[in-house]
Amino acid sequence: MRLYIGLMLGIFCMLGGQSAFAKWDEERDVTGSGNQDLVYYFKTNEQGQKLVLDKYVKRLIFIQQDRFHKRTIKQIKIDGVPLDVMSDPFSHYPAQTAITFENKDEVLKKLFLAKKIEIEVHYGRDQGVSVFQIK
Repeated sequence: MRLYIGLMLGIFCMLGGQSAFAKWDEERDVTGSGNQDLVYYFKTNEQGQKLVLDKYVKRLIFIQQDRFHKRTIKQIKIDGVPLDVMSDPFSHYPAQTAITFENKDEVLKKLFLAKKIEIEVHYGRDQGVSVFQIK
């Protein structure tokens, strides 16, 4: 019984401690076979852009509905710290761009705990910055 109470107390402390960190919105998706429930974390900014944290493939997905589907993302800033990244647009979903990084596990941990993420988006010669506040 003591072990059970200690275990439950530990779980509650862990859950309470996580609420002090950055909070992403959560979205559930069922796989095609229906036997697995996948959880994706996302944030939407004031411009209607969406940033999805894909912990299964270990990448970010930047979604922006616009007429410029060819975009490149070479750098993001996590709480003001720049990080060089690579981007790859989805061929079947032109509004979506996958953002990948070299040290995936370390960067995912930083992203999950981040308070502010800035994404430098290039449309040919034009450049813009998308900011996502995570509370």
